[in-house]
Amino acid sequence: MKHSVIKLATVLLCFSFFSCTKNITETSFYYWKTKFHLSPAEKNTLQELHVRSLYVRFFDVDIDPDTQEPIPVGVIDGFDSIYENVNIIPVVFITNRTFLNPGKADISKLANNIIKKINSIKNNYNEFQVDCDWSGKTKENYFFFLEEVKKLISKDVKLTCTIRLHQVKYTVKTGVPPVNRGILMFYNMGDLSDMNGENSIYSTKIAEKYTPFLKTYELPLDVALPIFKWYVHYRNNAVIGLITKMDSPKINDTVNFKEFENSPLEKGGRGIDSENNTKFNVRTDHLENGIFYRTGDVLKFETISKEQLIEAAELLRQNLKQENRKIIFYDLDENNLNNYDKETFTKVITTFN
Repeated sequence: MKHSVIKLATVLLCFSFFSCTKNITETSFYYWKTKFHLSPAEKNTLQELHVRSLYVRFFDVDIDPDTQEPIPVGVIDGFDSIYENVNIIPVVFITNRTFLNPGKADISKLANNIIKKINSIKNNYNEFQVDCDWSGKTKENYFFFLEEVKKLISKDVKLTCTIRLHQVKYTVKTGVPPVNRGILMFYNMGDLSDMNGENSIYSTKIAEKYTPFLKTYELPLDVALPIFKWYVHYRNNAVIGLITKMDSPKINDTVNFKEFENSPLEKGGRGIDSENNTKFNVRTDHLENGIFYRTGDVLKFETISKEQLIEAAELLRQNLKQENRKIIFYDLDENNLNNYDKETFTKVITTFN
């Protein structure tokens, strides 16, 4: 009897231990520039948040309009000054059209060329990530490409790829890629072309149409969350460009720009704590940061507030499977970090624990 009681107590203790074990959530960032150089503020953020891994875009791949061959675009520079205290994970963005027409031999060659290019920049890494918004038409070629990449990298290197919300919901059409893990891109949800529509970066209403499908998705998922901002540039109600980072217009110049009446700015001061649909009219023809603005153009400012960022994390926590995961913020840039503090990042991360 005594032994039975001890055995029961041991079982209950073990059950209690495992049921109380928290998920481990790691903080990370994307670095999406062609020149690698961390400012003091960016380094400080990595240190404050104990960031161990940084997902660095090495280059893009797109079709050359002249040769119709896939080529590397915007190859990163400055890796001699790489930040030594974090693990650098190479990321390559590949356009969907790259996989529309190639044969199997061409895809094998592409995989080989990409891995060679990565290794020429940095030959020591434990994860490689592919960023591609594949479709039903390119699924077969893209998945074959991923299989070819597996043959070329070490068995110790984890292969990951980005996953969009539509690829989670419509798996019958888009399939599940043959990788170790997926990174759910929890942003760029809305319709950019709709000048009066929802915030295209993040919308709870749109997100909720997809999140119920997360629990049944076959791949384990890390999460990418937005901390960026941009201006959507419209002319004659059509999008002609996205204006980001250092190219942002001097929107307070009332000679060239005028805020729409009833703009969220009137309610929240800077607009980032409102519905984030602040719009401006261009008042004069002028050139700024290499961008031509024509009288009558419209700029729609979009970002995601601290409150929305935490809300997005909570929505994901409710719908994702319980597991250890990375939360990757897009992207590490001093201009983006100015809108958020350590407390906000910490609240987001602890939401997943």
